Amino acid sequence: MPPRPIVNDALWRCLCPRYYLSTAPTRCAAVKDAPNGTAHRAGARKGPLRTYSTSPPTTENPFALSTGYFSSSRAPNQPVRSAPPRRSLREKVPLVHLPTPELYERLRIDGAAGRYEETMNIIKILIKDRRERPNGHMYTAILHSYANCEEGTAGKLRKVLEEMESAGVELDARGAECVLEALAVHPDYLLRNEILDYMKERWFNLSDRGHNFVVAGLLRDRLFEVALEKLDDMVRHRTKVEGWLWDKTIWMLLEFGEVEEAFYVLSVRQSVEGQGVKLSNALWLQLLDAAGKRHLHEAASMIWNTQVVPGYVKPPTGTCLNVLSLASRDGDVKLATDVFRVLAERDTIFTAHHYEMLIECYLTSNDLPAALSVILIMQDSGIKITSDTLHPLYTYLSKQESRPMEAFAQLQDLEGGGKRIPTAAVNACLQASVFLNRLAEAIEIYKVLHTVSKAGPNTATFNILFQGCHRAGRKELAMFLANEMIQVDVRPDRITYDRLVLVCMSAEDLDDALLYYEEMRSQGFMPRRGTHEMLIKKSLEKGDGRCVAVLKDYAASGQSEARVAMFQRMVKEKFDESENGRTEMLEQEGKAAPKSVQAGEEGMMSNVHVERSGER
Repeated sequence: MPPRPIVNDALWRCLCPRYYLSTAPTRCAAVKDAPNGTAHRAGARKGPLRTYSTSPPTTENPFALSTGYFSSSRAPNQPVRSAPPRRSLREKVPLVHLPTPELYERLRIDGAAGRYEETMNIIKILIKDRRERPNGHMYTAILHSYANCEEGTAGKLRKVLEEMESAGVELDARGAECVLEALAVHPDYLLRNEILDYMKERWFNLSDRGHNFVVAGLLRDRLFEVALEKLDDMVRHRTKVEGWLWDKTIWMLLEFGEVEEAFYVLSVRQSVEGQGVKLSNALWLQLLDAAGKRHLHEAASMIWNTQVVPGYVKPPTGTCLNVLSLASRDGDVKLATDVFRVLAERDTIFTAHHYEMLIECYLTSNDLPAALSVILIMQDSGIKITSDTLHPLYTYLSKQESRPMEAFAQLQDLEGGGKRIPTAAVNACLQASVFLNRLAEAIEIYKVLHTVSKAGPNTATFNILFQGCHRAGRKELAMFLANEMIQVDVRPDRITYDRLVLVCMSAEDLDDALLYYEEMRSQGFMPRRGTHEMLIKKSLEKGDGRCVAVLKDYAASGQSEARVAMFQRMVKEKFDESENGRTEMLEQEGKAAPKSVQAGEEGMMSNVHVERSGER
């Protein structure tokens, strides 16, 4: 049985390069048909055929060649070596030694790889040495090489297309898709539409790869709505969407702040590829961070449970805080506690800010005992607890009338279990009762406060109660609490004096209000703007001259010049009217006295006349 003939194709030359080197001259001479149909006759020469052109090149043609670039020092009649020297396997074969079909194959590969310089070198060899005429394969390779982000531009693409038209070379379907690929890197909306219309006119079918390039180009043009419509149309018609296009779409939408659309694309991809979509860790982290910032709970929870919990990705601390804030707002206790687990694993030092979000999370899920337990953990950790820290607790308690006493009862139970209760927690119950206009309930809580919190009441406690007295108009209770404050040795602050002034003014006791104001100023405090202005107005209504001193302090506190001028004008008008009124009164009294005397004398005189008439 005779042996099978050897098929000397590209695969054989790749696997057996030594065989190719030993037979290269024969194969070069045996090549007859080029890809464009040009026939090559096998000559007697064993070396590769090389020709020379002396025509001057043109600058408009990309195929224009430089005579100096292709010139050789060898004389035209010098004999050519019969065979190239044997080369090692790692040494590349020069392009001039490759047969024409393989040059065209290399041309296609280099063009697809975006190697513009290599592409032009091969074209020069084909035109100068092999006497090939510029054809569609060469133009297609050039168009394809422009997909390189450094070499190509939309203007270069249009210039090559115009040259093809002038040279009579028609753009085929593959060339059109190469243009679309280059336009996906160098966007040009008008040129893309021209290519698509050109393909429709010639009934060229756009491949799945071409559809991907169209969507990529639309994304580069920032036409996100059109790109998403095109993407939906591809999914609907079961056109294959490449993974790089999915990733590119999500990245660009996230970059331009279209977070909801990015998660929509992710959901569409999951519907096509299943829930086990494989994205890069960087993309998962970017999606998680965007979901946390935009408070997209469902999306953030999905990514956390599928990527963070199994340990595939490690989100940074900033992203963890965003997710914790999201979980606290939506009451997702499981997500919040798992975020705390991740933060604890990296030895994060927890502050009041972290615990505040966890408290809010428990309260949003209506788990008051757990929230109070977190407060006790803060107390045991040595974190200072203030009214600002427990603002979520106050917000929760002030929504229903029964909640303040319920929370206080639970605090009493915790204290009975040996826990240390911070005064700020009791103050939150007091503040909620005052907000709900339940001053009597707040007083009852205050009476037993020392049994729950060993630290006893503080300045914030009395400030809350003074606020309740102001709302209820209970000046006598406020005075009692002021004496109580002195007895327990709690120092007042600016808010304390401010609310005492308000209580006195509400009770129409201007003298006490001004006395508290003077004491406040002696301590170096200044009332709030609203209280200050109300005190000036009340003093003006009563005609109290002390309003001048109050106005002077008001002007020195840095208030706007317009408001200071307004009050100065009011004070001036008030006292000018009073002075004028007093002057008029004195003038009227001076003029009216003689009239009354005259009237009295006349009366007396008439009486005397009457008496004398009677005697007569």
